[in-house]
Amino acid sequence: MGIKRLRYWLSSLTGQVIMVALFALVLIQLVGIQIYRMEREATLGLVNSRFTLQRLVSVTRLLNQSPPALHDEILRASRSETLHLRLETSQPLPDERSARFEHIVRSKLDYPEPLAIHISAEHNPRRVHRPPWMHPHHRPPHHRHPPRPDIRLQGGIELADGRWLNFTSLSDREVPGWSAKAVLSFILLAALLTGLMIWLLQRTTRPLKELAQQAERLGRGDKAEPIAETGPREIRDTLTAFNRMQNRLDRFVSDRTRMLAAISHDLRTPITTLQLRCEFLPDGEDKQKIQQGLKRMEQMLNATLQFAREDGLSEPIRNLDLPSLLQSLCDDLQDNGHDVTLCEPAAVIYRGRPSALRRALQNLLDNGVKYGGKVQVRLATTPEQVQIQIRDFGPGIPEAQQEEVFKPFTRLDSARNLEDGSIGLGLAIARTLIHQHGGTLLLGNHPQGGLLVRITLPH
Repeated sequence: MGIKRLRYWLSSLTGQVIMVALFALVLIQLVGIQIYRMEREATLGLVNSRFTLQRLVSVTRLLNQSPPALHDEILRASRSETLHLRLETSQPLPDERSARFEHIVRSKLDYPEPLAIHISAEHNPRRVHRPPWMHPHHRPPHHRHPPRPDIRLQGGIELADGRWLNFTSLSDREVPGWSAKAVLSFILLAALLTGLMIWLLQRTTRPLKELAQQAERLGRGDKAEPIAETGPREIRDTLTAFNRMQNRLDRFVSDRTRMLAAISHDLRTPITTLQLRCEFLPDGEDKQKIQQGLKRMEQMLNATLQFAREDGLSEPIRNLDLPSLLQSLCDDLQDNGHDVTLCEPAAVIYRGRPSALRRALQNLLDNGVKYGGKVQVRLATTPEQVQIQIRDFGPGIPEAQQEEVFKPFTRLDSARNLEDGSIGLGLAIARTLIHQHGGTLLLGNHPQGGLLVRITLPH
């Protein structure tokens, strides 16, 4: 159930925007940290280089002013994890000398020109596993596993006694890890961003949810009040267009109903006049045929008016017990001597128009017992929809004509011998009423014979 909810949330606009925002936040944080590390290394490298040069100047002055017996102690006290100092009789010439650093040291020492200063700076230092310059008996305090440094500066400064103070400067470039404060700040920032976006998106999508609900109600023929036009400008424009469309549809249906009612009223007068005139005709076959034709016209006129009014639209929606409704319809037909069976119906409470559904199902069951004899009804339900199947055991309907029977006044006498007085509106009315509930009504021939009516109603 949790996975389904997560998938549903991720498929929503809110979920997708939040996921994109969090991904962008993580990406920005990672890029920012990488930029910070690069700038930090460059800054620390410059600071360490200047600090190393300052220490070299101080050690050089101290060595030049101290007796040779103290030089080893001075070097031992001046060494550190990032600076190796040693006194040698020669100085290995560096590959590339740094005139800038040499000038800085010479200006601070005020060295006479004969004394040499050789310094090189490596901008792409290689990694070393352990500082090779460390004294064999030296163990840095508080560092069980010393960091892996990079060579920055190396070279030598000639002392007054002719010896060389050779040095190698190292710099720790270990990348700092994620601290607890950094993780906490990132979580707080992500939570704040998520909360703000949820609030904004819910405020933005709430009118869209109302629009979806209103469209569903409109598709089921349920009249409702116009949607409040709130939210961003684009959503307000959409809601305005939907309200305008709903008003136009209402006017169209009302105008059509009034027009058909007026036509029906106007046609009743000439039909009644013709019936009266027909009474004065001499008895015979012609008079009988004319009367049958007029009666037929009156039946069609009444059925047309009933079909156009769509009585189900004015009926309120409420909860109804579908199994009980089907069982009552089957019991009524059984009382009249028809073989109608409701097979193991599922328990379903459905929100709909009871009279409209009863009328639609009654028309389908009546057609089944008229033209198929025996009828079986099945009721099943899923989380998304209700399914009703009505099967008769008659000759069925050719596949090419299964859609034609839904047209008003269509009679397939070759497939089903309709009784006198039937005008071919039963299936059309049934499909209209099912469509008003947002459902579908399809016909098909059963593999074992007979017609199978399949009704699908959304929950």
